[in-house]
Amino acid sequence: MISIYDRKKCIINHLAINACLAPVCSMHGIAVTTVEGIGSTKTKLHPLQERIAKSHGTQCGFCTPGFVMSMYTLLRNSPLPKMKDLEKTFQGNLCRCTGYRPIVEGFQTFTEEWELMQNGKWLTNRVCQMGDKCCKVVNGYTKYEENLLVDTSTFVPYDSSQEPIFPPELKLYNTLDRQELTFKGKQVTWHRPTSLEELLKLKTKYPKAKIVNGNTEIGVEVKYKHHIYPILLHSAGIPELADIHVRSSGIRFGSAVTLTSFAKYLSQQIQLLPEHETRIFVVIIDMLHWFGGEQIRNVATVCGNIVTASPISDLCPILVAAGAVLEISSAYETRKVVMNESFFTGYRTTILHDDEVLISITIPYSNKNQHFHAYKQARRRDDDTAIVNSAVNVLLGKDNVVNDFIIVFGGMGPTVTVPRKICAEIIGRIWNEETLNWALQSLAHDLYLPPDAPGGMIQYRRSLTLSFLFRTYLTIVQKISSTAFDVKNLSGLQGFYNQTPKSSQMFHIHPSSIKTDTVGKPIPHISAFRHATGEAVYCDDIPAFKNELYMAVVLSTRAHANFTMDASDALQMEGVHLFLSAKDLPHERNCIGPKSTNAVFVERTVTSQGQILGVVIAENQRIAQSAARKVKVIYEDLQPVIISIEDAIKHKSYFTDITNPCIIERGNVDEIFKSAPHIIHGEMRSGSQEHFYLETQSTVVVPQEDDGLEVYCSTQYPNLISVECNRTFVKYTDEQSSRNCQTIRWRVWW
Repeated sequence: MISIYDRKKCIINHLAINACLAPVCSMHGIAVTTVEGIGSTKTKLHPLQERIAKSHGTQCGFCTPGFVMSMYTLLRNSPLPKMKDLEKTFQGNLCRCTGYRPIVEGFQTFTEEWELMQNGKWLTNRVCQMGDKCCKVVNGYTKYEENLLVDTSTFVPYDSSQEPIFPPELKLYNTLDRQELTFKGKQVTWHRPTSLEELLKLKTKYPKAKIVNGNTEIGVEVKYKHHIYPILLHSAGIPELADIHVRSSGIRFGSAVTLTSFAKYLSQQIQLLPEHETRIFVVIIDMLHWFGGEQIRNVATVCGNIVTASPISDLCPILVAAGAVLEISSAYETRKVVMNESFFTGYRTTILHDDEVLISITIPYSNKNQHFHAYKQARRRDDDTAIVNSAVNVLLGKDNVVNDFIIVFGGMGPTVTVPRKICAEIIGRIWNEETLNWALQSLAHDLYLPPDAPGGMIQYRRSLTLSFLFRTYLTIVQKISSTAFDVKNLSGLQGFYNQTPKSSQMFHIHPSSIKTDTVGKPIPHISAFRHATGEAVYCDDIPAFKNELYMAVVLSTRAHANFTMDASDALQMEGVHLFLSAKDLPHERNCIGPKSTNAVFVERTVTSQGQILGVVIAENQRIAQSAARKVKVIYEDLQPVIISIEDAIKHKSYFTDITNPCIIERGNVDEIFKSAPHIIHGEMRSGSQEHFYLETQSTVVVPQEDDGLEVYCSTQYPNLISVECNRTFVKYTDEQSSRNCQTIRWRVWW
C-alpha cells in the first residue's frame, strides 16, 4: 500500500499497487506499507492477518500477502466496507489454491453486511451465507457448534483508530515533492522532473525517452520482453499533468491522472449533470470496471493507455468513437487533435513526434439524441485483456433516422478499426431491423480478418463484431421504441456481473473422547499465520549464499524438430561460468521421472515447446538469463506435423504400449443403451490446462560437508525429487552412498 498526501484537498490517499511493477525510484516522497509492517507472529497480528488465517484462507500462501494488503488498503479508506467493495478490491488478486471462498468468508467479517447480520435474527458464520433462507434455519436446526467451521467470536475486533499514522514529515513539508531527481544505473537513467517545462526540455534532449507513470506497461515489457529503455522520464509528480478542469465542451484530464482518479471524477459528474450529458461517462465507468485490476488502475493513466496504442486497449475504441480531443506539446509548440483511427499509424505507434508529450485529453459531453455503448469480450471477465472490444456512437434524428454513426473495434487489426464505408452508408437510414440486417451483412463482408492474423480465433472474432452491433441495436430499440421484444432476444441486453458470494462448507466431526484428537476438525494451516504476515520463506526469500551461482534454462521454441546449439556467445559474457547440456551427462543419468521416461536435457529431438535444451550458470540471475537468450539454437523441422487426432490417424501414429486404456463406465452400459429412448451420438474434446502456479518452480542447492547437499525446492512432488536425487547421487558416490544420502535435508513449503 502506498499513501500519498493530496495537498490541494488536504487528504491522504491510500492505494493498493503491484509491488513487482513499482520502481523504487517512483516511491520518493511516498509512504510505503508492506504486509510485514501491519503485524507479525513475533509481536501482534493485525485482525486481517488473523481472520484470513483462521478462516482457512491460505494453502500455498504465495498470494496471501497480496490479498491481505488489498484488504488492508480498503479498510484504511473505508473502515466498514460493503461486499461490493470486496469484489472490486480483489479484481487484481489471483489465488490458485483456495477457490476464493474461505478468503471472502474471512474478510466479509469486516463488512457492513456482516455487522447487520450480527444484529439480526441469525448469524451467518454459524449457518451459511444464505442467511435466513438457509436450509438449517428453515428446518429448525439449532446445533450449530457441531459443525462450526470458524468461530468468529474469537476474532480480535478491528479498530481503525489503532492504525499507524501517516508520516508527519511528508504531510508538513513539500520538499520531497519539489525535488527534481536523476537516478543513474548501468543501463537505465531515471529522471523525475517536477514541472512541465522541464519535462519538455528533457524530451527535446532525449527524444527516444519513454515517459513512465504507473510503469504498468513498461514494467511488463522490461520483465517479460527484455526491453531496455536507456532513458525514462517519470511525469507523475508534475502538477500541470495531474489537473482536472471542467470545460464547456467536456472535461479535461491531465495526462498523469490515474484511471482511479479518472473514474472517481466522472462518477461525481454523473451525479451532478443531466443524464443525457453523461452517457459517454457512464460507458467509460462501466468499461473501467473490467480494465485490469484496482492495483493497476491506481497507478496507470488514461493517456498512458492511449500512447501505448495497444490494438486491444479497452479505452481507445471508446475515445475514438466519442471524438475525444488530445492536447499535444513539445518545447516549441502545442497542438490539438481529435482522436480518431488516424491517430494510430501502425501497431503500437501514433502520430506523436519523438519530442512531443501528450498533455491532456478532453472527454466530450453527450446530448439527448445520442446513444453511446461499448462492449468487451475477454477470456475471463475481471483483469484480462480483450479478445475483441467495441464502441458505438449513434445520433438519431426525427423518426429515428440515423444522422451520424461510428462504430470502432479493437482486436481486429494492428490498430483500432473503423469500417468507414458502413459508417457513411448507414446515415439516412431508419434505425430498424431492416437497417440492422443490412449493417450485419455489410460488416461481415467489409471487416475482413486474414486467416493468419495474430491472435487466431478468426471466425470467433468476426462473429463478436456482429454480436456487438446486434446488442447495440437491441439496446437502442429498447429505449426508443415501445414495441415488444421477441423473447429470445431479451438475453442479448444483459451483461454479466458477479453475484454476491453465497456458500457454506459443512463437515462432520469424528466423535472422540480424546480432547487432542484432530481427525475431522477444522484446524488452520500450520503455516497460515506466517503466510498472512509475509514471514513464510520461499526460495526467493532465502538470502544469497557466499559464492552462489544462478542457473537459467534454455527452452525449445519448436514442437517437433532436431536441433543443434552454439553457446559460444553466451560463454563470452562476463560473469558466465558454465554451459551444460545433454552432452555433459551420460545417457543413463539424463533421465528422471517414473520409469526414467523423462530427460533432464533433450538430447537431439524436441517433441514440444518449452523442453529444456541446456542451462547457463552465471554469477547472478540477470546475467544467467541474458546469457541463456544468447544461446543459438538451430532447428531442423520434422515431418509429418501431427497436432490433432485426425493427423495421428492419417499418419498411423499410435501408442502401442498402453496396457490399461482409460475407459470410464458406471452401471451396465450395454443394457442401458438397448432400452434408452434417445441416443445422441457425438464427440467431445477437452484441451489441457496449465496448472497456473503463482510461485515459479525454483530450487536452492547448498553444498555441505562430506559432499552432501542441502536442497530447498518449491515442488509438489518432494518424494520424486528425493528419489531421483538420491538415485543419481548414489551413482556418483557408490562407495559412500548411504552416508551421503543421509546428509540431504529436504525443506518443502506448500
